Amino acid sequence: MNNLFNKVINGRQFNFQPIEFGSENGYHVDVKDEEGTRWEFRMFHDDEKKSRLEGEKLPSWILSLEVELNKAINEHE
Repeated sequence: MNNLFNKVINGRQFNFQPIEFGSENGYHVDVKDEEGTRWEFRMFHDDEKKSRLEGEKLPSWILSLEVELNKAINEHE
């Protein structure tokens, strides 16, 4: 897997750390919101370079960026 990387999306810095979970590969992602709360979630991807976002009680602004987050991962790989 590739190394840790960061990407600014919509003015917020997202930090991507590679993870392996069983037979799945993906990234642990974290980002701070405007109040300084750090949100953490995972993005697992398949052989077709499509990722799925997994996390609990994520705000809608993170969920709405799923396509952009997937693009950032594909550009990095």
